[in-house]
Amino acid sequence: MTEENPSVIKTVHGPSSPTREYLITFMVGAFVFAFTWMNQYVWRNPTYENYIVVSIGLLFFIPLLSILLLMRSSPETFGLAAGNARLSWRYGIGMVMIMLPFLFIISRTSSAMDYYPLFRPKRYTPMFPLSWGYVIYFELLYGMYLLAWEWFFRGFLLFGLARGMGSWALIAQAIPFWLLHWGKPWPEFMGALVAGLALGFVALRTGSFLTGFLVHWVIAILFDLLVMLALSSQGVRLF
Repeated sequence: MTEENPSVIKTVHGPSSPTREYLITFMVGAFVFAFTWMNQYVWRNPTYENYIVVSIGLLFFIPLLSILLLMRSSPETFGLAAGNARLSWRYGIGMVMIMLPFLFIISRTSSAMDYYPLFRPKRYTPMFPLSWGYVIYFELLYGMYLLAWEWFFRGFLLFGLARGMGSWALIAQAIPFWLLHWGKPWPEFMGALVAGLALGFVALRTGSFLTGFLVHWVIAILFDLLVMLALSSQGVRLF
């Protein structure tokens, strides 16, 4: 990781013009968002694994291929880079610490306990019997999903739109991120817009989406564990 001075908006782009890269980002981003919406709310995914595979294809590989083949640019200029190590640690640890008390409180709400954790049979059909081994398996797969999710929003979309919109790209990527939280527990839905803006700001400051990915994944794991603890305190055992 580098120790370069951070800049809020990265202006580095590939051999094609920033305007062309911005337009391609906008069109590909709209396409990916539309099909991600259908994958999440319209299509019937029989298993969790099926949902993950489709999501990774849409959110990770389509944007990556559009950079390489359509723009002939470098993914590093879209945040697929190590970024600023010192800032990454500061922002990452700080965001997790700030979120901890909120996670504890929300995990004990009825809406959260009814919705989470996602690996319960009421959400998807597990491929294996529920156990701590399955929980680890699930969280690792979910990490792959969040890597694709953060790459699309805080990498491809954010840095690509910034080529034509400047700082407004921060809001432009946060709105579709927020909309894809529709149907989740209301505290999560209400906080998703703020989270999208915060994670986008960190990505621009560090020059990488990876800090946001790690923060998102750590928070997701902690929240699942806290919900399981809350359910256990009410006599509900998942396995």
